[in-house]
Amino acid sequence: MTLQNMRYIVAVAQYRSVSRAAAALYMTQSALSAAVKDAEEELGIQIFVRTNRGVTLTSDGEDCLRYCQEILERADRFSARYKNRDTAHLNFSVSTQHLPFAVRAFDELLKKCMPERYNAAIYEVPTRQLIQDVSSGTSEIGVLAVTEDQMRMLNKTLTAADLFFTRMDCLNTYVFLRREHPLGKADSLTLAQLKSYPYVTYDCSTDPIYFTEESILYEPLDRCVHVSDRATKMSVLRSSDAFSIGIDLPNFNRDIYFKNRTTELIAIPFAEQSAPILVGILEKTRHLRSETGQRYIELLQKHLSELSLPGAK
Repeated sequence: MTLQNMRYIVAVAQYRSVSRAAAALYMTQSALSAAVKDAEEELGIQIFVRTNRGVTLTSDGEDCLRYCQEILERADRFSARYKNRDTAHLNFSVSTQHLPFAVRAFDELLKKCMPERYNAAIYEVPTRQLIQDVSSGTSEIGVLAVTEDQMRMLNKTLTAADLFFTRMDCLNTYVFLRREHPLGKADSLTLAQLKSYPYVTYDCSTDPIYFTEESILYEPLDRCVHVSDRATKMSVLRSSDAFSIGIDLPNFNRDIYFKNRTTELIAIPFAEQSAPILVGILEKTRHLRSETGQRYIELLQKHLSELSLPGAK
């Protein structure tokens, strides 16, 4: 079935009348009726029930309409992508877990590597959405941080999504809390020391545990605060005795959330880390990386290397 026939079906469903749809499409009623009938015969279903009062969708027709609308929307986006190249000179997007270094690399990309006009995006999303974004082409690159065990469990999901993972670095894990926290002077921290304080986490979903962004803490804690974005997470940490665990950042003083103030945040090594966290990128198999994508990856590598520098506190 052609895209044009799909547009005919959508129009008839919208106007609930072949005659009104034909008038809106500037074509004859008989030509529109014939086109819809051809589509029904090709699909082997009845899309519309015709009455003296107009037309209504059958159950098959409702299902067909949804697919037609989805396909037409994608086709229109595809067409607009190239028709608008004179005004949107670049299309590049990244999906990442809640990883500040991935955002800093994107910020530097915008400042140093982009033309005068561009169309770019970065999405901070949960792990499952990140995989879907790269698999669907919403994002060219995904930035992922996982343990070795998580990666082994994710491999089947990545293969099914036609994705591959490229390891870039291994990072240590830190406990993040405000400088005036009761534990703020510790050289390292254990889970036993932290258990009596609220734990701030991004995880609050029904996904399997290997989709978690919290790569260390699997043990349930009595006091958990679930958030969906980094700004909220940092606000909770600054204003209470809560803590979080993650890989970013020994160079925290570069981040907007860690500027010197009475609520300054510090990073203390987590003593119970069993293995470094793998950090890398997701791309589609047989993907031809864009020049902008390559520049972003180079900047990402730069910011990852800075995390390995000493001086977490």
